[in-house]
Amino acid sequence: MMVEQSGFDAIRLPRDDAGPVFEQPWQAHAFSLTLQLHKTGLFTWAEWVKVFSEEIKAAPQLPDESVNDAYYRQWMAALEKIIAAEGLTGKDQISARADEWRQAYINTPHGHPVALANAACPPTHHHDHTVARSPVTVSPAALN
Repeated sequence: MMVEQSGFDAIRLPRDDAGPVFEQPWQAHAFSLTLQLHKTGLFTWAEWVKVFSEEIKAAPQLPDESVNDAYYRQWMAALEKIIAAEGLTGKDQISARADEWRQAYINTPHGHPVALANAACPPTHHHDHTVARSPVTVSPAALN
């Protein structure tokens, strides 16, 4: 009997006895990107450890944040800092690209993979509703 793999299982994330080592595929991508930049000589591992340790101290886990979410928030901030410090890109370019990904997410119909091309032009899809152009927010007052 053939069992269809989920997108998460299909990318073959590393596993241990408890399951996948990464909670989300993007975490594996961030980890592998960091390793690849190190292997190409952009920075030494000691430099990475210093920047990452400083980020952990500067931005500790938030009260409503899981350990894993804090870890990868800190990891990404450290990666952005080391990339900017090495002159690969600047904070403005990182911010602009993050905004593009947000817009791509907003423009992508439910159930479709998010692609950066969707930032400028939402893909067509075949059901009736208007495409949301801004994130959905919930007023904190409505939760009380």
